[in-house]
Amino acid sequence: MEIQIARFREVLELLKPAVARKPTIKSLAYIMLKDGQAIATDLETIIATAVPEADLTTLVPFKDVTKVLQYVHGGELLHIEAKPGKLSLSWSDGKAAFPVEEPEDFPDFPEFVPDVEGPLDVDSLIPALAAVLPYAANDASRPVLNGVTLILGDPVEVAAGDGFRMADKVLPLAFPKNIIVILPASSVRVLKHLWQKTPRTPAPSEALIPILMDKKLAQIAHDGKEGLRFQFGKNTTAIVKLVSGKPPDWLKLLPKDDPILKVQVMAPELELAVRRVREVAVEEKGIVRMVFKGDTATISAKADGQEVQSLVKVLGGSKAKQKFALNESYLLGYLKDKQGIVSITWTGKTSPVTFQSQNDPRVVIMPMMAQW
Repeated sequence: MEIQIARFREVLELLKPAVARKPTIKSLAYIMLKDGQAIATDLETIIATAVPEADLTTLVPFKDVTKVLQYVHGGELLHIEAKPGKLSLSWSDGKAAFPVEEPEDFPDFPEFVPDVEGPLDVDSLIPALAAVLPYAANDASRPVLNGVTLILGDPVEVAAGDGFRMADKVLPLAFPKNIIVILPASSVRVLKHLWQKTPRTPAPSEALIPILMDKKLAQIAHDGKEGLRFQFGKNTTAIVKLVSGKPPDWLKLLPKDDPILKVQVMAPELELAVRRVREVAVEEKGIVRMVFKGDTATISAKADGQEVQSLVKVLGGSKAKQKFALNESYLLGYLKDKQGIVSITWTGKTSPVTFQSQNDPRVVIMPMMAQW
């Protein structure tokens, strides 16, 4: 097999997120070259991309080959030769050889028979999946909360939560069938990588602007069981092994009553106020107290005789004093890198507090018990 080194590096980079870093099965640290394709999998997501030059069947040790080729000129022609238990690489002024596992040890590419499929705008879908991912749980004992819920239908919706907070976003997209699936967290990261790295194939046009503004589409298919396939263009396919189980009814977790508090605040100002009180808050279970009255919000924390507070101007507000307490890490996690205005609504008592910023997902955070 012969392939330009720059081209082979592109293939390795594309497959990178699906190569297991600490595999329990040795072959998962490799990529497979076979039948004009390069394949990688971590058992949750499998990626296959077209490599017409691949006229042999062999495993390639991803980490070792990547390290060697980064110091070889991209314009060089790479010759790859496979023998039982050994892979040899050569180029004009160098060569390398590696011991390899047998191709039979690599997981088979699964047969995928679509039950339903249709195109979706991944310029909208995949950033939304990535945006709600930080709100998924990390507790392995709750697998249905460890991933991102994708609600296909008309409209399409994405959601994730850990029991203390959740994020939800409705997208102006439609899929031919109503289906609710859970994508593993690792698969969301793989899909984001493929969305960024695979080439766009805009519709033919004589004008440049329509080409630049054209949305990136992927063909999405569900097999009616536990597989979801993403086809990026003609050359790259990802199959996700979905999380088994039924996710929470996220919509029922959203407050339905009329809010008793509805304010707007500049996100950077609120973040600074929370950071000022954070050191004291962490001494008292991370409790940050938030009191709203008129056009002012008082952000404070108390612990061991210490008390610190900071004032923030708000728009909207309430004549009656409204107050609740939130976890400092959840607040700062939401506010990180936010710019512009954040809307905050609350329906009172023990209901969650809702945050909304521009086109970002809607986020709700459960309040904490605090001594006032």
